[in-house]
Amino acid sequence: MSGHETDAATGPSEKAKFALVLSSGVVFPGLANYALGTAGYSTLGSLVWVFGYFGAVLLIWYIWVRPLDLTGAA
Repeated sequence: MSGHETDAATGPSEKAKFALVLSSGVVFPGLANYALGTAGYSTLGSLVWVFGYFGAVLLIWYIWVRPLDLTGAA
């Protein structure tokens, strides 16, 4: 099974979940930024984009990077 297939019992693979979080952390806040900027709320749109992007980075760190054992040679 490749990284983007799903299994009926387990759901999407870890690679697919990672790609979904990564893309949604950029795409959805970006669309909200565009919509709010078009409506005249460019500062609010920028804040939504920054917090959405930062939230995705924090989520990726917490779920996938934090558990890694990154120790050097003894």
